[in-house]
Amino acid sequence: MGKIAFEKTVREARLLSPLLGFKQAVHPIEFRKDPLTDRWCRINIERAKRVKQAKARGTADLTEIVEESRRKCFFCPENLERTTPKFPSYFPAGRMKVGSACLFPNLFPFGEFHAVGIFSGEHYLSLDQFSPKLIEDCFRVCLDYFKFIYNKRPDIKYCMINWNYLPPAAASIIHPHVQILADHKPTLQVKKLIERSREYHDRTGGNYWSDLVAVERENGVRWIGETGSVAWLASFAPQGNREVLAVSSRKVSTAIRMDESDLKDFCDGLSKILGGYHEIGVGSFNMSVFSGPNDQDLSEYYLLNAKLISRPNFEPLYTGDDGFMEKFHYEPVIEIMPEDLAGKLREHF
Repeated sequence: MGKIAFEKTVREARLLSPLLGFKQAVHPIEFRKDPLTDRWCRINIERAKRVKQAKARGTADLTEIVEESRRKCFFCPENLERTTPKFPSYFPAGRMKVGSACLFPNLFPFGEFHAVGIFSGEHYLSLDQFSPKLIEDCFRVCLDYFKFIYNKRPDIKYCMINWNYLPPAAASIIHPHVQILADHKPTLQVKKLIERSREYHDRTGGNYWSDLVAVERENGVRWIGETGSVAWLASFAPQGNREVLAVSSRKVSTAIRMDESDLKDFCDGLSKILGGYHEIGVGSFNMSVFSGPNDQDLSEYYLLNAKLISRPNFEPLYTGDDGFMEKFHYEPVIEIMPEDLAGKLREHF
């Protein structure tokens, strides 16, 4: 528990600011290193105040865009049967369904097994409208898909659930949906998380993820809360704004090994996080679940985890939050302290 190092340094940028009548302004900038991956970020909360010339034109435009997209939506109930693909004949059904959720192949895949899961027939849902049951139905059909694939193809052992919510998060369709992939090899990030977790175990004899949960619970400043077997934290060195980390506190390293209570606990917590995001003004986000391989139990040193980051709100014109630092130098520039984020989201647990 005491083996995790939260490393940061603070530097000060000084300038004569026109906002202060050209008096000196001092900007403290925190450089933080992720305790597991060694990736750095830079935090300056003053950047949240900077002027953005591309501004929203109001709620009316959002309503108009939602309504216009609804008329042509492939995922809405009146269009789904004729405009979405079906699985090949070796699947149990052309499309898989659980409750209000429906899953089908991605029309333009970037993986051998790439599917889309929609939550319901509702074309648009704000973040406070995703109930635990709505999320659970969708994630359950995703897990059913993963299990079916793995039973047929044991070489396809890495599973990903990804959620781009609204166009600022790279969703091409407004209707709420997740993208899921099953692959024969891990992504670079999953590979790195597993390798670094193994190195931590070899070095300390502990489980990084269990140790992280324990020390963050004790420290309290980035601790958000727990929903049963899942702990929710604000990341110490976030790779995106308002980053939230979910960690399974039960010994499970891969998504298909989640039991009924694990899934309910995760979906309950995710619903709370989305409600908290909504309350603090977040309107768009990305999420990924980082699962170990289906054919191995890595829980001695690696635990199932997920991350969410906020993206710019859904506006006709908006200023993106991914720039050259993020795309080329891999040191995200962050505008809110993780400790402040945790305090705001903690109220929902």
